Amino acid sequence: MRKFLHIGAWVVGMAVALLVILLLVAPTKVHIEQSVLIHAPPAAVWDQTARFDRYNQWNTLREMEPSAKFRIDGVDGTAGASTTWTGKKIGYGRLRHLSLTPHTEIRQQLEFFEPLNAVSDICFKFADSAGGTRVTWSMDAEYPRPKNIVGMFMKDNLETDFRKGLLRLKSAAEASVSAEKK
Repeated sequence: MRKFLHIGAWVVGMAVALLVILLLVAPTKVHIEQSVLIHAPPAAVWDQTARFDRYNQWNTLREMEPSAKFRIDGVDGTAGASTTWTGKKIGYGRLRHLSLTPHTEIRQQLEFFEPLNAVSDICFKFADSAGGTRVTWSMDAEYPRPKNIVGMFMKDNLETDFRKGLLRLKSAAEASVSAEKK
C-alpha cells in the first residue's frame, strides 16, 4: 500500500510540475494569419465579407452547428454593425465591425461570452493581385495565465478554421461573379 501511495504522489507531482511548466511556457499572445487568392474583383470579395448576412453563410461557425441562431444588429456592412450567435456547440458570441475601408480592410472585435470569455481583434485585408484579390484574415488575442494554456491548444484549430473559412469565402465570391456574368 505504501508503494502505491508513493507512486501516486510521484504521478501527481509530475502532473503539477507539467502544468506549471505549461503555464510558464505557453504564450500569452496568439497571432493567427491565413490568406488566399480569390479569382474575383475586390468588390465581390468585399461584399461577401463586409455584409454579415453573407458572412454568416460561409463562416465555419454555421458549418460547425447548422442549428445555431444568428442575428444581425445595426446597419449591415457598416461600422458598428454586429452579428451574434448562440448554439450548444459554438456557445454565445459577437463579431462587431470596428472600421471598414472599402475594398481594402475590415477591422472587427470578436467576443466569446460562453463557454470561454475571450476578446480578439480580427482583420481582413484585401489586395489586388494578378487574376483576383488576395485576402488575408488575421486574429490577435491575449490569453492571460492560466487561460494561456487553452490559447496554445486552440491555435491549431483556429488556423484550420481560418483556412476552411477562406476557402468557403473563395467559393462564395467566385460563384457570385459567375452568377453576375450569366
